[in-house]
Amino acid sequence: DKCQRPHQNLLNSLSSLLFLSSIEMSGQTKEDISTTSNKRQLDAPQKEAKKQKTSEDDAPLPTFSKTLHARNLPPDTTEQDLIGIALPFGRVVNVLLLKGKNQALIQMEDIQCTAALTQYYNSTRASIRGKQIYFQYSNREEITAGQQGPEQQNHVLLVTVLNVVFNVDIDVLFSVFSKYGTILKIVIFQKSAGLQSLVQFSDVSSAVNAKMELDGQNIYSGCCTLRIQYSSLSNLNVKYNNEKSRDYSNPNLPTTPSTNTFVPIPLLAATSTLYSPTWLNQTNPPSPPAYPPYPYLTAALNKSVASSISSTTSSSSASPVLIVSNLDPEKVSTEHLFTLFGVYGDVIRVKILHNKRDTALIQFVNPQQAETALTHLNCCPLYGNTLRVNFSKHSTISLPRPGTEQEGSHLTKDYSGSSLHRFKVVGSRNYIHICPLSAVLHLSNLPENITDATVRELFSQSGTVVAFRFFPKEKKMGLIQMTSVAEAVEALINMHNYLLEG
Repeated sequence: DKCQRPHQNLLNSLSSLLFLSSIEMSGQTKEDISTTSNKRQLDAPQKEAKKQKTSEDDAPLPTFSKTLHARNLPPDTTEQDLIGIALPFGRVVNVLLLKGKNQALIQMEDIQCTAALTQYYNSTRASIRGKQIYFQYSNREEITAGQQGPEQQNHVLLVTVLNVVFNVDIDVLFSVFSKYGTILKIVIFQKSAGLQSLVQFSDVSSAVNAKMELDGQNIYSGCCTLRIQYSSLSNLNVKYNNEKSRDYSNPNLPTTPSTNTFVPIPLLAATSTLYSPTWLNQTNPPSPPAYPPYPYLTAALNKSVASSISSTTSSSSASPVLIVSNLDPEKVSTEHLFTLFGVYGDVIRVKILHNKRDTALIQFVNPQQAETALTHLNCCPLYGNTLRVNFSKHSTISLPRPGTEQEGSHLTKDYSGSSLHRFKVVGSRNYIHICPLSAVLHLSNLPENITDATVRELFSQSGTVVAFRFFPKEKKMGLIQMTSVAEAVEALINMHNYLLEG
């Protein structure tokens, strides 16, 4: 080692001399070296920024489009999940799932629909089965990927009915489709995609017109949405004329009863047009949705309402009881939960767990209403927390024994006889007014002499009122906008069924 050190020192000295010689030959001083080094360090980020700017200039600027790009989807996301989220903002023309990427493309009817959706979900969380999803404009104007040329037209249509709230049977479908031509046969059945039907016209042109006019439309306002495509079948083989199949060209077929009476199972909550905050600034805000949307469906509606959702039973194994967690035990009461969850179904019992006060069980009249509430209230903001909602393993909530003072018995309430149930009347219009959470609330039953200032003052106790407006032709109703969904939820809990003088 001692022998190597002189040689190493000599090499270091030679390197220093060569370095200093190169500096002298170039005429640079130490200050010049320092300045050059510092200049390089300063220029580096500028060069990098210039590169980024060049790449950004080359990239196309984001523009409005009729097609949205959805990402961060759960692996088991279906077209129906996305349609259910997008429908409140307008007609959904097409949906394309990008398998393996957890992404999808959603094509709406026009740019106004996509603009309303993106604006709403920029301030409100959109989720599917508890997973937050994100939307942005696609660089495609229309969905064309995966299509092998134009769709082959056919005189047989495959019809899928989404958001089934009222009964949809063969007679209802005949009333809808017969307007566009002669119908020969209809077959109706239940699949994993939902309620489906095959409708056979006498000619191709009638089927084309029906698909063009009805695809994406609702049979009843805000629900029972039609998704239509051409079937590959050339003829339907109908053996019986009953509630599941009908051959209008052969009325003499036997009418042997089916083994099971068909009962539609609601797939998603009924949706209706959202009251956009921008409407509050208009002189004449829109009225609630018409009922029903098609005049020629009036007879079919009157016939089917008698067997609507409140009188149906589901073959699904889903429970009518929801389990709700992440509550604020210091603020939440059974009354609060009854009011909030009662927006989406008739709550008959509520139980806050005695040993776990941040968790509660909520029982609905049927599993369909429980599913509606789960769809809309999972991840709902409440008193600074985000609610977690799921189906419970319990099928009912047990009440404390009469005459006994069990510990925590005050945490269980029975609301089965409540006059505040929104959906106890068969065919209630409240079904078609169900919509996702929003910062805008619809007010009804206002006193005739109440003033704008009084309404604002009352709701300001729950947050900041951004805007309020009475309906022009109906002063007993109005729209009020809070600054956030969280404030709107608290205002709903505090002010629903609030007794006003006058």
